[in-house]
Order: sequence, then C-alpha cells, then structure tokens
Amino acid sequence: MKETTIYLIRHSEQVKPIEDLYDTKLSQLQNEMNALSKNGELLAKKLSEEKELQNIDILYSSHYERAIATAKYIAEQNNIKMNIDTRLR
Repeated sequence: MKETTIYLIRHSEQVKPIEDLYDTKLSQLQNEMNALSKNGELLAKKLSEEKELQNIDILYSSHYERAIATAKYIAEQNNIKMNIDTRLR
C-alpha cells in the first residue's frame, strides 16, 4: 500500500485588511478577495521550492484569492492542476 502524506498550508502574507469592513455582508466578499502582499507573493514562490513540496500528486485550495495565489506556485512547480474546493474555508 502506498503511503499518503497530506500537507496543510496556510496562505502566504496577505495585504493588510481594512478593519472597518468586518461588520457587513460585503466584508465577507472582500475577505474572500483579499490578495497577497508583494512580500506574500515572494514567500509563496519560495515555499513552492521547498523539497517537501516537490512531486505532489494532487493539490486543493479554498476559493479565497490569497489561498489560490499561494497554491498556484506549488501547482506550477509540480506541473499539476489546482482543485478549488469551496468547503475549505
């Protein structure tokens, strides 16, 4: 039987959210759309180059923009498709 290893990775550094927006329904949409900072993009790319994250067979991401932006580097590094799952919130 083949051994399965699962990695749970939190998104990279995001753009600092505007605190006043977290008391409306619109704030949830804005939270989902919050992007990575420039440094977050660099950190995500560096993370994708880690030895442990090479030869990944399958990749899942939440639908949050910052999670997708982090996972895209791992997908590119491993030449695999990213699967978006809205249950990963």
